[in-house]
Amino acid sequence: MPGSVQRASAGLLAGLLAIVPAASAHAAEARVPVGYAMHQSLPLDRATNGVDGALQILEDARLTPALRRNMWGQTADTDLVLAEKNPLRKSFAKMPLKPAHLRLVDNAGKVVEDQAFEVPLAELDRQQLHDGPATVLLTTDHSIGTGSYAGLETSLWAVVQGELMPEPLPGRKVLVGSLKNAWKIVEEKTPQGAAAKAVQVVACHPNFANPNWAATEEFVVELTTYRFAGGAWQAATNSLTGYWENDGAWPDDFP
Repeated sequence: MPGSVQRASAGLLAGLLAIVPAASAHAAEARVPVGYAMHQSLPLDRATNGVDGALQILEDARLTPALRRNMWGQTADTDLVLAEKNPLRKSFAKMPLKPAHLRLVDNAGKVVEDQAFEVPLAELDRQQLHDGPATVLLTTDHSIGTGSYAGLETSLWAVVQGELMPEPLPGRKVLVGSLKNAWKIVEEKTPQGAAAKAVQVVACHPNFANPNWAATEEFVVELTTYRFAGGAWQAATNSLTGYWENDGAWPDDFP
């Protein structure tokens, strides 16, 4: 399939550079639980989000920048990335990495919402994908270092009237970045010629509709485009017989 490759994870990490380290002095003073450190703080304001405060990612305080960088998108097993004599090995042997948390805090330091994840690493990004409030892209790292389908999982959210609200994607719980799954944000034109953004998703899996798929090793590639219309995301999908992995060219056959 012709086209140019663009990894979703690279675009996501590039967007993270725009995140302000602290939302405000007051929001940054919200108490951080013992054993945790603030990894990210995304500022919020009352005019746009209904609250002056921040969205925060808290992670295990033992994570060093180098360790986190080597784990991200690769594995949650610290032994696979730490040197044999690194003293952190003993610490993690006694107590594994704590799960990451997402918090919504206001400028008074009140924790409005607190969600714990099943994994130790998470990231926030913010993109203006439509005319409504900016979309928050929340990514949790489910990478295990092997397999075709485990990897980064991204869900879409918005902070509206002081609450964290999901932006559901029809037919899909999360956007996955793995060996056989990828996604990216693209620029489009509406029928009226206005600029718009869409989300393209590639998903390759065995053709389970074929009862003999195991013997024939037949795969399908599902190409889905999500467009925001009428206040919600709408999906259009094109399914093709074929095979795709994330080191291949980005497909051209999106609907």
